[in-house]
Amino acid sequence: MSNPAHAVQTAMRNALLAHAPLTLLLSGAHVFEEMPRGAVAPYVSFGDIETRDWSVADAKAHEHFVTLSVRTNNRSRKLAQDILGEIESVLDNAPLTLVGHRLVNLRLTFWSVAREKNGENFGAVLRFRAATEPL
Repeated sequence: MSNPAHAVQTAMRNALLAHAPLTLLLSGAHVFEEMPRGAVAPYVSFGDIETRDWSVADAKAHEHFVTLSVRTNNRSRKLAQDILGEIESVLDNAPLTLVGHRLVNLRLTFWSVAREKNGENFGAVLRFRAATEPL
């Protein structure tokens, strides 16, 4: 059986990469599972993924808390907010197809837009909750 957290991550990334308005804002297919060395903003990257048992007496299930980070090359908060909005439009309550698992639901539970540590640019953090069951 495949790992349900990896199945969620892969399906989320594929959906983001297929969304032309997001690709335009990112100036390319800059949605990364693993950050390549020298990646130039703007981009979206997967951060922590926490998985918890969500089983009931007769069925195995998991819930996953997936963090996405947005980095921009802009001193304006607007680009980070626009990217965040496109991510939400693609993933919130999306009927994604997972390999080896069924997605029960996917919801955006948290987001924040803030100035980067460098004091120059803005970024965002989004957290999604995904519930899955094996097929």
